[in-house]
Amino acid sequence: MFRSLTGMTSLLLAAGAAAGLMAAGNNIGIAVANGGFEVDHARVSGNATLFDGSSVETMETPSQLQLNGGARMQLATGSHATVYERKLILERGSGLMEAAAGFEVEARTLRISSGTRDAVARISNESGSPVFVAAIRGNLRVTNSAGLLVANIAGGSSLNLKPQEGEAPAATRASGCLLTKEGKMILSERTTNVILEVYGNGLDDKVGNRIEILGNPDKQSPAVAGASQVIRVTEVKLIQKGGCKAIAKQIGAGAAGGAAGAAGAAGAAGAAGAATATGISVGTIAVIGGVASAAAVVGGLGYAGTFSDSSGSGSAASR
Repeated sequence: MFRSLTGMTSLLLAAGAAAGLMAAGNNIGIAVANGGFEVDHARVSGNATLFDGSSVETMETPSQLQLNGGARMQLATGSHATVYERKLILERGSGLMEAAAGFEVEARTLRISSGTRDAVARISNESGSPVFVAAIRGNLRVTNSAGLLVANIAGGSSLNLKPQEGEAPAATRASGCLLTKEGKMILSERTTNVILEVYGNGLDDKVGNRIEILGNPDKQSPAVAGASQVIRVTEVKLIQKGGCKAIAKQIGAGAAGGAAGAAGAAGAAGAAGAATATGISVGTIAVIGGVASAAAVVGGLGYAGTFSDSSGSGSAASR
């Protein structure tokens, strides 16, 4: 009996030691700060090991997160985030992200990821304010909780993004160039930089022009490569005649049917004035996939072009 109990104890001790070694090997990175911060609700100073699902809360100093997969996130003071191997949930505050492929930041119902290898993003999620996303370098992709692409943000650009509340789908509001591609009509959205496949009355004679639409998402998948969704247009307004040839060439679409650029320039002021008079904006607000987007001015957390490594010395943001 004694031998049996001794053997069982030895097995339990061995299993516990093995589990401890496995847990120690499951760390996903480190957090570093020049001061105190909290990891998993415990006060730490200097640096701490991160595990899948670790909670990080900064205090008077920023903290840098360096993940084993290559992603790096610098959290500003007063920020709170939950960190996983392939994503970071920004619960509150702001941060600077240099993400590896396949890594994303969640802010409310939005998912922000790198569209290019060298992307650096500034993201802010403050209570009562839209989610601010800026592409400091490279391009960013923003999707909603359903995985629908709601914005492509080019380097040097930024958007304020406000996800809709409730489950009822929001009507789509978009403006840009109406073009043709692969036998379909598309709208190259000017605020969010996404492509929408569109159909409905009043579109045929406006190809090649800048327009604004109101419409509803269609359940069918887009037939045009690169389009994020299909929209059934219920209302269309002319914003400007012509001016779409360069965009058409850039995305491999056709602008036939639109007025020449010179004619568009001559009538642009009148067209824009008429649109404003009827209460239609000129492309500053877009509602794509239930997310209201507006162009924003870059501000807030500064970017010096470097991230600090775990030893505290500077290293170039592009590896």
